Amino acid sequence: MIFGIGTDIVQIQRIERLHQKFGERFVERLLMPAEADAYRAQTRPDRFLAMRFAAKEAIVKAMGTGFRHGLWIRDVGVAANELGRPGIIWSERGQRMREQLGIGEGHITLTDEAGLVVAVAVLMRRN
Repeated sequence: MIFGIGTDIVQIQRIERLHQKFGERFVERLLMPAEADAYRAQTRPDRFLAMRFAAKEAIVKAMGTGFRHGLWIRDVGVAANELGRPGIIWSERGQRMREQLGIGEGHITLTDEAGLVVAVAVLMRRN
């Protein structure tokens, strides 16, 4: 059974401006360690950052919490598997919130076109 669905849309140019303004401080505040490792290998870093930003927003919308109640932007994230399929990852604090809410597995999809990134997250109820 579905717990929640969240979507977000981000202009890549907006993230590019934030990245230019705040530099690596922006990256450090946004990305979890696993995401930061993947970021370093990117040829299009601003696109990568925009995708992660949109994904995080979609996930917390599906949770129904937003970035409140002790949940930070680095408590949820996305990491690709060996085939490139994105999957949701959680920090310890994010995992505790997930368990408290009764959330099981989650799914995320990301796409970009014409300077926009769209993320859709579906979270399932834990059995």
